[in-house]
Amino acid sequence: MQRESGIKINVYRFLFGVSVILISYGAFTPSEGNVSVIFLDKVFHFGAFFLLSFLLDRSIRNPLISHKGLVICLIIFALSIEIIQSFLPSRSAEIFDFVADLLGILVYLYFAPRK
Repeated sequence: MQRESGIKINVYRFLFGVSVILISYGAFTPSEGNVSVIFLDKVFHFGAFFLLSFLLDRSIRNPLISHKGLVICLIIFALSIEIIQSFLPSRSAEIFDFVADLLGILVYLYFAPRK
């Protein structure tokens, strides 16, 4: 698969930025706590970081797998969300949320195009 260039990269960068903002908003606003399906929140965590990994991958000229620093930044973002949530009275930090985030990143990297 050929890497995107020019305007497509800028669109992906914009979508990545918007996604980071939306994920941060969702992570730090008070939780309703009405998860009716067991582990549904873990699926959301996995999907959010899979999507972030995809958008970040498309936002750069070389494959994300070759940018170890950016991958580490995604992992730090996931961890920082849980750390911040541990200080919020309406939220709670969960190690399995971080694990789901990490799995979203790793699964994307496993299946991501290498070219």
